[in-house]
Amino acid sequence: MTVAEARTFLRDDNAAFVRWCEAAAELCHSPESSFEDWLLCLSRRGLPAETGACKLYVVTKRPRRDDTIESFVVDARDWRDYLMIEKLIT
Repeated sequence: MTVAEARTFLRDDNAAFVRWCEAAAELCHSPESSFEDWLLCLSRRGLPAETGACKLYVVTKRPRRDDTIESFVVDARDWRDYLMIEKLIT
């Protein structure tokens, strides 16, 4: 799967869940991907969002309150605000 195809699958509300998972994995492993791509992963619940959030945590080194699941942010709006505050996106 190409990065362009991955973006297309994640934007497609009718794509199969497995395609969203594959697309998120592609975007999170490709050196061509951007913060916007990783935020796109957060538009799908479950594994795609978790994959995107993991990538964002690794790249930004965003601290977490603690090691509980409750402190793991998968909300796209929260991440977008954080990235803007950190001046990683405009």
